[in-house]
Amino acid sequence: MRLPALDWAQTLAQNADLALKRGGVGIMEGMTAMLEKTLIQTALAHGNGRRIEAVQLLGPGRNALTRKIQELGLENGD
Repeated sequence: MRLPALDWAQTLAQNADLALKRGGVGIMEGMTAMLEKTLIQTALAHGNGRRIEAVQLLGPGRNALTRKIQELGLENGD
């Protein structure tokens, strides 16, 4: 299933524009973390919490996914 590219990209652009209008700087790091967190949580949900299935869905290696989960504070299902 392919989602229309503009749906999420347009929402991302609107959020970035709003953050910049509010005087935000360095917004890329926070927005990137939010994107990664959302993708990982969704893939884990699809795999019933199994990381190996999330890895297969997302593409990075198991170690990379584990490191990202730690970096984003998702170890306890946050």
